[in-house]
Amino acid sequence: MSGRSSSRRRFAGIVALGLGAAGAVGWVLQHRNVSRAEVSDEDIASEGLVLPDDVVHHLVVTDDGGEVHVIEKGVGSPLVLLHGFMLDSTIWVNQFRDLADSHRLIAVDLRGHGKSLPGTDGFGAPGSRFTGGSEGAERAEGAVAASLKALTEAVPMAEAAVGAPAVRRLAADVAAVLETLDVSQAVLVGHSMGGMVALQLAEDFPAVVEARVSGIVLTSTTAGPFVQLPGWAGVARVVAPVPARAALLVERLGGRVLPSRDLRYWASRIGFGGDAPTAQVRFVESLLMATPSRTVAGLLASLTVFDLSAGLADVEPPVLVVVGSHDHLTPPRMARRMAAALPHAQLVELARCGHMPMIERPHEYSHMLDEFSDKTERR
Repeated sequence: MSGRSSSRRRFAGIVALGLGAAGAVGWVLQHRNVSRAEVSDEDIASEGLVLPDDVVHHLVVTDDGGEVHVIEKGVGSPLVLLHGFMLDSTIWVNQFRDLADSHRLIAVDLRGHGKSLPGTDGFGAPGSRFTGGSEGAERAEGAVAASLKALTEAVPMAEAAVGAPAVRRLAADVAAVLETLDVSQAVLVGHSMGGMVALQLAEDFPAVVEARVSGIVLTSTTAGPFVQLPGWAGVARVVAPVPARAALLVERLGGRVLPSRDLRYWASRIGFGGDAPTAQVRFVESLLMATPSRTVAGLLASLTVFDLSAGLADVEPPVLVVVGSHDHLTPPRMARRMAAALPHAQLVELARCGHMPMIERPHEYSHMLDEFSDKTERR
């Protein structure tokens, strides 16, 4: 018996050693791949991922004292461009190059991204203001406190499928941009989280949409929920604040949400299909790294419970739903489900494309926006 037991221990040791060696080899190989994927600013520029110098900058002040940075270029029928989570308005650089001759392009830095600053609502729904300080770190702490406090509202919103507090706040900001810049007959183009904001705008501001929006493009996004399990909203209420508070703690300690170079690269790479050049991946990585931890903390919980699926049948404008066949973040099944529930929707699936059609398939995507805008203008 003792000999058999000893043999089993040796065998287990050999298996463990083999697994450890395989893991080490795997780590070395992926680390080598990341090291080989280094690019310079010149490489990114040569890929065309630099905004033109002649964009016009606007600063729209919101009802809670926030500041929304907007860039604009071109003349013609308006395209209002809303980026995804941890990105900013520069993600639309290809569309600014392709479409400015025929469209008024308006790209928004959503609250907490790019050059936009949260107001006293933080990332809570409009009106969930925190009575803390008004400047610097104290204001930032107050904004996040308001966001976490808003979770008490997030669960009933999720259960009623009417969105989420932070997304409601971002939609209010976009409504302010449309009115301040006097935008009319616009196509609202939302990517990922920006698509959620576009749907929330239709839910919360139907009069604004009726007066100023002629169509909506939902790209690589979902109406929610991300997790289709009974009682998920209640679970998320307990779980979601944990990574949010962790992100805030990271900022207090002077760290980064994605501290490892390898982790930063792969977090960016997962958003692309198999054919993406390294410069595109590194460009997105630079945007992820520029996003403040407090923004991540303020938005995570609401994005986790976001659900507007019940209101899709009430969306009046025509909708173009675009998804990549290799989108691993908001896969095609989500787009198909959303398009089937919308009353006036067209679905386009881009073969071998990931989560970033505006970068991966820029000219094809720009052409789709141009055609869709023309159709909605002639309605």
